[in-house]
Amino acid sequence: MTDTVERAEQRLEARDIVFEIDATRLLDRVDLDARKGELVGLVGPNGAGKTTLLRAIGGLLKTRDGAVLLDGEEVRQMGTGERAKSIAHVAQLAPLAQGFTALEVVMMGRYPHMGRVQSERAVDREAVRDALEIAGAGDLADRTVDTLSGGERQGVFVARALAQEPRLLLLDEPTSNLDINHQARFFNIVQRLVRDGMTAVAAIHDLSLAARFCDRLVLLNGGVVIAEGTPAEVLTPENIETAFGVRAVVSSDPGSGALSLSVMDPGAPAIGVGAGTRVHVVCGGGTGARLMYRLSEAGFTVTAGPLGNGDTDRAAADSLGVEYVPVQAFGGLDDASHQEHLRLIKECDIAILSDVAFGTGNVRSLEALAEAPRTALATLDPFAGRDFTDGEATRLFERLSPVAAWSELEALVTGLPGVAHGQQENN
Repeated sequence: MTDTVERAEQRLEARDIVFEIDATRLLDRVDLDARKGELVGLVGPNGAGKTTLLRAIGGLLKTRDGAVLLDGEEVRQMGTGERAKSIAHVAQLAPLAQGFTALEVVMMGRYPHMGRVQSERAVDREAVRDALEIAGAGDLADRTVDTLSGGERQGVFVARALAQEPRLLLLDEPTSNLDINHQARFFNIVQRLVRDGMTAVAAIHDLSLAARFCDRLVLLNGGVVIAEGTPAEVLTPENIETAFGVRAVVSSDPGSGALSLSVMDPGAPAIGVGAGTRVHVVCGGGTGARLMYRLSEAGFTVTAGPLGNGDTDRAAADSLGVEYVPVQAFGGLDDASHQEHLRLIKECDIAILSDVAFGTGNVRSLEALAEAPRTALATLDPFAGRDFTDGEATRLFERLSPVAAWSELEALVTGLPGVAHGQQENN
């Protein structure tokens, strides 16, 4: 029982938070949890409520309803001094602090631990030096803050927050004015602090940055929580479109394994040239990824043929939200998967064949193509060079009657609506 209570108290809990200004509700029944040793990111569009929620968590706003507990203690019931010891804030833009040295600025973080008339003690000086070193700003101690770069200045103010020795670190878009190098350095520092047992909540504008460094994310829009969970659970194409009004491709970075996000052309209308046209793509081995992306961007409803585990095209389909037939890599197409593929083909307006190669495992995809209302080719290359079935694939291919063939992707996208609905074209 004791262990259960102890684990429950080692956390930040925000429950049912409501905040209003002039009858405008900026936070609407928001819940948030952050465990000890965890970095939780707040993401969402401008005006979503991220900064407001941080200020409410830190006890700087008087909420209309709800409660914020830090290790089981209500934050707003804490005395000013206790709150200053327990919670540290790092703002989006570090103040200039004209004329103060970095050492003096960081020493300001010790004030909650010092009496009203007490001068700095050895323990305070040691805490300041340690904080500067942890923040990577040890060599800046004697420089005035106004001579520092933006990244160096932000490091100093992180050190000031650390000098408070807080239990909770609140970060309000702290890297939005920093270059890529300083952004990574900043969050590496925060990750080290979190691993050492601190709790951190950060409002982060950059979704890829949030996905890379945060343990969990809370997606806000209009003061309401849209989604909460791991980066992979929160940053789905559907959630991103709901919150930001844009379509995005979400994939896994091959180097770090972190999520990578690419926003489709924000200038392109959500309903583009392909509106009302359903396109089925037979692809594989990376031959269809760009095609599916561009078709989705242009507003076509896209489905895809059988795609095996580990296939680049399957990862692209997942990131785009494209419906496809999942199969085991190199496992061949069983009857059930073949029937599912036939269903998608019969429901489309036109099926497109990429320059995918064919072997015994995927040759039934060509058999299914014969059932498409219309077929088109996304390549002008000879088919024989892609046949590894002793001619079976070529025989099936020659039974098709493509209504169009394109060698250029943009020509395909602009010409496809016409041929999909009966206007023949060849390029």
